[in-house]
Amino acid sequence: MIITKQIILETVKNDGYALEYVKNQDKEIILQAVKYNGLALKYAIYQDKEIVLEAVKNNGLALKYALKELQNNYEIVFEAVKNDGLALKFTKNQDKKIVLQAIKNYGFSLEYAPDKLKNNYNIVFEAIHYNSLTLQYASEELKNNYNIVLKAVKNNGSALEYASKELQNNYKIVLEAVINNGLALQYASKELQNNKDIVLKAVKQNGLALCYTTKELQNNYKIVLEAVKNYGYGLYYASNRLKNNYNIVFEAVKNINYAFVYASKELQNNYNIVFEAVTNNSLEFISKDFKNNYNIVLKAVKNNGLSLEFASEELKNNYDIVLKAVENNGKALHYASEELQNNYEIVLKAVENNIFSLRFASTQLQNNKLFLIDCYKNCDKKIKYYNKFFEIFDNIENNIFNDDNFLNENYDILHLVENKINLYNYLLSTKKYEIIYKNEEIHEYIKMNKNILILSLNDLDLDNIYNKDELKLEYQEKFKSFDLIFF
Repeated sequence: MIITKQIILETVKNDGYALEYVKNQDKEIILQAVKYNGLALKYAIYQDKEIVLEAVKNNGLALKYALKELQNNYEIVFEAVKNDGLALKFTKNQDKKIVLQAIKNYGFSLEYAPDKLKNNYNIVFEAIHYNSLTLQYASEELKNNYNIVLKAVKNNGSALEYASKELQNNYKIVLEAVINNGLALQYASKELQNNKDIVLKAVKQNGLALCYTTKELQNNYKIVLEAVKNYGYGLYYASNRLKNNYNIVFEAVKNINYAFVYASKELQNNYNIVFEAVTNNSLEFISKDFKNNYNIVLKAVKNNGLSLEFASEELKNNYDIVLKAVENNGKALHYASEELQNNYEIVLKAVENNIFSLRFASTQLQNNKLFLIDCYKNCDKKIKYYNKFFEIFDNIENNIFNDDNFLNENYDILHLVENKINLYNYLLSTKKYEIIYKNEEIHEYIKMNKNILILSLNDLDLDNIYNKDELKLEYQEKFKSFDLIFF
């Protein structure tokens, strides 16, 4: 095959990196490659202003592969940082206009600006406008500038980390920081970490900010109450005294039930606290006595059926408890007693909720055809993918009769299909008389609606009959109004 220039142009258009394997590169080929993938400039054997300009317009980071003299070309650099601010890293042409353009595209490009511009008020102010955390790259002087830092922390409280020590101790600055992000309290001065107003604002925004205040304020009722109302896990950082305060613990577990584990032992044994805590899965952590409490376990399984795992053995055998559990989550059947895993109604409810919970049913129910058909009728039709039985039964319901062995083995349940008429017609047309004969309901239907009576020679009295033909004649005379079929 002859590789023409047109083929090469199409190839580099689809994959600019293919330029690496083009030996006879010319300007047209290189331009085509960098136009669609600027980083292909890395493999260009020839560069000029037009080529590099095309490359950085596609991907500013292509500036990295430009020739040194072109890396500092004003027009090229401007287009590069306009496309990707990080391109500022690859040039020494970093005047105010270029740096501003880079920052507008990507605030963190301030990191690569010259120190003189990191100390330029307008540039740093512009940078934190786009991303407050760029304060980390500002000069020490501007990290101590009130207006700069105030703007930064109003946009993102975490920027307080990069403020000067002096401004980390400024009431207004820290207050604005924690209003935006309570966890910014960790960057405040020790003095302000002990300021009630600031800490209160912090924990209202994020209860975990309680972690960064003093022991004194971790023992302050109002502050801790606000913390756990915002985020229950804040209880972890409360003083032992307040971990034993009913109102605080109640609010904590009301917010996040797992906060229960941080309550005092005394309150972990308080009925009302436990009752509030078991809204999800906290049954795991409560005492053995409460795991045997009907009302508490009932509430737990209503909210999360899988909580049944942690109930007492007695309640795992309670019909009402287990029924509520499987109604919430069918897989809870896994934790029911063996007796209730064999309960028709409970297992059916479980399978209705989650078809895969059938694997937790007793072997007896898993082999009960009537139960399986109830499952099929009451569950999402996706159950047909669960096993072969459901798949074939679903086929029959959809006029697909492709498994005669199934029909023979399950003749006793065929009358339960909703698609009766088509199935019965199929059985007649394919002369499956034995199946019809053995299923009373099917036989009766065909007798009444098709005027056909099917008889088994094996079941007839042959003692006084010399041959089968005589027998047939006798029955034909006896049942004149029916078409008789003998098998």
